[in-house]
Amino acid sequence: MALYSAYIRAELGITQRNYLTRWRSLEDAYIENHFCDDKELYITSTAFGFHAGWEQPHFFATQGERKDTPICFKRKHYHDTVGREVDLVLNRVGVTDLTPFGKFFLEGPGATKFLSSMVANTLPKVDRVNIAHMLTPKGKVYSELTITRLGKERYYLVTGSGSELHDLRWLKHHVPADAAFTLRNVTEDMGVLALAGPYSRDVMQKLTGERMEHEHFPFLECREMELGGFHVQATRISYTGELGWEIHHNRRDTGLLYRKILEAGEEFEIGDYGSFATNSLRLEKGFRGWGAEMNLDKNPYEAGLDPFIKPNKKTSFIGQEAVKELELQEHKCRLAMLQVNTMNVLDPYGNETVWHNNKVVGNTTSGGYSYQAKSSICFAFLP
Repeated sequence: MALYSAYIRAELGITQRNYLTRWRSLEDAYIENHFCDDKELYITSTAFGFHAGWEQPHFFATQGERKDTPICFKRKHYHDTVGREVDLVLNRVGVTDLTPFGKFFLEGPGATKFLSSMVANTLPKVDRVNIAHMLTPKGKVYSELTITRLGKERYYLVTGSGSELHDLRWLKHHVPADAAFTLRNVTEDMGVLALAGPYSRDVMQKLTGERMEHEHFPFLECREMELGGFHVQATRISYTGELGWEIHHNRRDTGLLYRKILEAGEEFEIGDYGSFATNSLRLEKGFRGWGAEMNLDKNPYEAGLDPFIKPNKKTSFIGQEAVKELELQEHKCRLAMLQVNTMNVLDPYGNETVWHNNKVVGNTTSGGYSYQAKSSICFAFLP
């Protein structure tokens, strides 16, 4: 496994050093701003998780609250802490660090034709964003990408942190030997901060002269702009399902930009939220996750990805013939959202069996607690 990992890193241009030194892109900023220069308090208040070589906050505890994440068969002690962060995003405004996202630039002559041949959706117009999926020849879901079109032949591709090398390898494998375009991995060069919540637009507006109203900055639009004195690429999209923006920028500016956002959001009671709150919110909105609801065992129709699959688009793409056939077939299972009565003892996590009439009929893919429904919920594949 170690030799295989070394081979993959070498093939994709990732050195041992930078692969192991990605973590805590906001450590100093968190200490200085959120935790009042008290490193001891910072250490005891932030629960970090590990994602593809990065450390990323799971949640932010207050003084006196535990920050460990034990494995146990009951609801965790941080339940109310995460609920507080969910409330922050639903009713005020929150900021989080999404720098671990995998990020690639694809640009040059032929980039459009190549990318269209790799995904089942049509490509967005310039300055627009869409969600697209790379499929296997058999029509299984290989990957999900957020595609931003920055120019006629210039694209910015974003994928999940755990999919960075997986997706890059697939793309590079299909690049023609005589390609005139370039594909660059900029994961470690680009930082990403996300703002989400009803006051996220107000915070953005305080930091820029650009007009941020819905009519001027609609959903799934991308704009290169100045924000708080920094050049950023702002996209109106949020995995929380709430009003929000992803702010992509030069990673060296992350700490200072974060401080500017906190200052601008102070009057709106801005705060930090972590990946556990994000997961709860995305489940409530029915947003899928690759590796759980989308994977190589399921086709896009079973996963409920029908709106993103264009089997009859003009450009042929990998898996096109397979999805044309699958579209006409009855499927063995379909993804469903379940509300689960756990008697408030624990929450589904994923990979649990689903029983009906004393028979196993399916499996969960991911789950958690819905703070709005006040109940456990999960995704599951069912007949």
